Amino acid sequence: MSYWIKAMPSISMKNANLVLAALLLCGAVTAKESDFAEKVYVDAVKQVAEMQDNRITFEEDVTINQGTIRIKADKVVVTRSGEKGAEVMTAYGKPATFFQILDNGKPVNAHGNTIRYELKNRLVTITGNGQLKQEDSQVNGDLIRYDIVKQKMIAESKSPSQRVKTVFLPDQVENFDKPADQKKQGK
Repeated sequence: MSYWIKAMPSISMKNANLVLAALLLCGAVTAKESDFAEKVYVDAVKQVAEMQDNRITFEEDVTINQGTIRIKADKVVVTRSGEKGAEVMTAYGKPATFFQILDNGKPVNAHGNTIRYELKNRLVTITGNGQLKQEDSQVNGDLIRYDIVKQKMIAESKSPSQRVKTVFLPDQVENFDKPADQKKQGK
């Protein structure tokens, strides 16, 4: 069964779009702006809207598409605390994944057992086998937090034996803001 998020009494289309779009900013300093103007399509086996609790749950093989944004999860829960702009979206999976093409043409991939986005705080948290990847650079950790406003990322592990692992190519860090076609041309 396929579902397209429509305006609901407790979770409006605009707020759902913002939550979905912002979730994908994890690690993406310059997200593709045109994605945010696109419709959000949700495909799931089951949808449960709990109006009194301001919660909508999508279950079983959930796929969310908005422009270049792709989220896949076993379950996605969107909640609203009653305060406008305070929505929280949580994607669960083994793993839950997302993908987006940035304005510079470079793809960003992330996955974890849980991906949580707090709209009001502009905070993304990936927990359980978390990974954030762009080109050949990646960060792995049990907990990855990204503050979109401060553009600050923190990665942690459960214990010293697990360790946070980071791999990057210096050239890709230097060329992060350059469009993909300029990088290939060596500009």
